[in-house]
Amino acid sequence: METPHRPSPAAHHEADAAAPYPAAPGATGPARLVVAVSGGPETETVIRRALRAAAWMTGGEVLAVHVSGQHTRDVTAGTAEPLSRWRSVVEAAGGTWHTVPGPDVAQAVAGFARSVQATHLVLGSPPPRLRRRLGNPQVARDLLEAAVEGPDLILVPHDGGRTHHRPVRDTSALGWPRRVAGWALAAVGPTLLTVAFLQAGTTAQATTLNFLCHLTVVVFVAILGGWWPAVAAALLSTMLLNWFFTAPTGQWLIHEPLNVAALGLFLLVAAGVARVVDIEARRTAEAGRARHQATTLFELSRSVIREGLSVPALLDRLRHTYALHGVALAAHAPDGSSSWTVLASSGDRVPDPATCDNTITVDHDHVLLIDGVPQDASDQGVLEAFASRIATMLQQQQLTQARLQSRELAAGNAMRTALLAAVSHDLRTPLAGIKASVSSLRLEDVVLSAEDTTELLATIEESADQLSERIEDLLSMSRIQAGDLIVHRTPLEVEDLVAAAIHSLSEASGPSRVRIDIPADCPPVAADHGLAVRVIANLLENALKHAAPGTVLVDAVPGPDHVQLRVIDHGPGMTHQDKEQAFRPFQRLGDRDPATGLGLGLAVARGLAQGMDGTLDAADTPGGGTTMILTLPTSQETS
Repeated sequence: METPHRPSPAAHHEADAAAPYPAAPGATGPARLVVAVSGGPETETVIRRALRAAAWMTGGEVLAVHVSGQHTRDVTAGTAEPLSRWRSVVEAAGGTWHTVPGPDVAQAVAGFARSVQATHLVLGSPPPRLRRRLGNPQVARDLLEAAVEGPDLILVPHDGGRTHHRPVRDTSALGWPRRVAGWALAAVGPTLLTVAFLQAGTTAQATTLNFLCHLTVVVFVAILGGWWPAVAAALLSTMLLNWFFTAPTGQWLIHEPLNVAALGLFLLVAAGVARVVDIEARRTAEAGRARHQATTLFELSRSVIREGLSVPALLDRLRHTYALHGVALAAHAPDGSSSWTVLASSGDRVPDPATCDNTITVDHDHVLLIDGVPQDASDQGVLEAFASRIATMLQQQQLTQARLQSRELAAGNAMRTALLAAVSHDLRTPLAGIKASVSSLRLEDVVLSAEDTTELLATIEESADQLSERIEDLLSMSRIQAGDLIVHRTPLEVEDLVAAAIHSLSEASGPSRVRIDIPADCPPVAADHGLAVRVIANLLENALKHAAPGTVLVDAVPGPDHVQLRVIDHGPGMTHQDKEQAFRPFQRLGDRDPATGLGLGLAVARGLAQGMDGTLDAADTPGGGTTMILTLPTSQETS
């Protein structure tokens, strides 16, 4: 059964680990148990009771948190069981491990619980003997106060061992140097004022000024050191004013009621002013932190657009924002061991998962490792926002990669389907022609004339040439896609390349219909002679076929570092969609004539052009038709 520490149901003392645990007040979602881990001998009991409690709850999730800081490091200094063991236990049970910095354990744990929207907070309580000596422990009392409107607090009793450490509170919004200076001013300031006014003499006007000066010192002490140094300064000032300046002097007794009232009012006013100043100092510090967090979150939201899916850029921003030594994104090792693999990091020092100052769980497989000066517990929410953004980036990267793989698979399937259809039709056709001609020549019961024999042999030769061209196109396309294209670049004259391409055309193509208009000052290009001639010949053959019976113009336009060779025809032209599809493999734009080939001509031509650091594009010819533009770099030896 559970005995509440106070009337509110938000705190429970676990006496029977087998009893079901109530849901937190107002909780509607799955239970989230934050376990405060000190590293002391009670750690095992606290973690195991929390895991058992989570099993009773709907969707119970355990988040173990350890607070690291200069005031809490002595708690784990002599721990027999390292924290890494308890981390492994928590993660093996499906929980997550977190390390947060902070000089105040209660504030750090409560802030973390709020940032993760915890429904329950599990905390180990000291043994009864130590509890009787110390009363309600400071950390437990602070967490009880923090849980009034927060998560349900479960205290797990300590069942053995001794603990000799007690976290030191640090509730001031000011740093320790300012507090030390405040205490020093509280001791020295009133004393120096007393000495000064004793030297000046005691008059009515001096007494009034004396009170105001002491009040001013108290205010400055409150601004510098906070509430408690200011209270001490107010008490010391009251005592000094009473002893040295209030009749009868030299004793603590006060005969005049007005003097008693004056000193009492002075003490109340000084303490009140000090309290107001201390509260305002705290609120100013909190406002500054809130403004810093808001600015950081705003920059984080801007980075979504500016930096896209760059995890290293986001890690750099996080490191620069908090002046950290190093930040890293780590993932569980693929072999399933307890080791981690660093995926991305920022900074000169890559954080180690076992020794880093802060660890934040990104998702089930990734953690954010932070190495640097411990930050305030209130920054935990901003760090969680960075972790959430990184988790979103990882998911988007996985989705993008999956989409690209799916697209590549779809393109590969389409390529294989087109290849199968092309091979089954276009390679089988010349083979069938060869077989039919050879079979006719071998007939013994039929006497063929010389003309028939010559025609059959010509058919065999033509079909063999077609088959050779198809196979050469397939081999070229496979080399281009595999990146195995061998290119030997030499300075070549454009006019010589065009002449060689025209010479390679068959008479049936009509090479006499090609007109050449190459300027005399056209610089040579850096290209492979055989590949360039093949590209130009392919463009000329396509242009002559679609421009029949018109002519085809070949001209050149020199540029600063390139030459544009244009093959211009006045045929039917191509639509915008046809221009996009013309350079894809196995695209013949509706032409099903077997003599036109596999539909690899323009795809191979563009691949060869790109292999020579050039480009091949299609454009419209003014007045109708298509212009193929081959761009090749100029030779650096002569340009």
